[in-house]
Amino acid sequence: MNEVHAVIELKITPQRECGFGKIAQQVSRFEQVEACFLMSGAYDLLVFVKGESLQDVAGFVSQDLSTIDGVLSTATHFMLKTYKAGGVFAFGEGDDGRLAVTP
Repeated sequence: MNEVHAVIELKITPQRECGFGKIAQQVSRFEQVEACFLMSGAYDLLVFVKGESLQDVAGFVSQDLSTIDGVLSTATHFMLKTYKAGGVFAFGEGDDGRLAVTP
C-alpha cells in the first residue's frame, strides 16, 4: 500500500483559559495525525498526516479538520518525494544511506 503524507497548516482561534491546547488535543486524536506542533508565524498549528490517497487526506481536511470549532483556515501541502528523513538520505549515497563526511 502506498501511503500519502501531507503537512497541514491550521489557523485557529485560541480558546479562553486553555489557549491553543484544546483544539490541538482535538486535532491530535485523529488516527490520521502523526504529529501536531504549536508554531510561531503565519499559522498556529502544523499537523503531519498520512492517508491512503490524496482524496483520503483531502476528505480528512474538509470533513474533519476544517469543521472543528475554532479552526479558521487550513493549507495542505502534499509530500511528493523524500530526499532525507530521520537524518538519513533517501537516495542512498553510502551503505547506510548517509553521505560520506570528508574534510
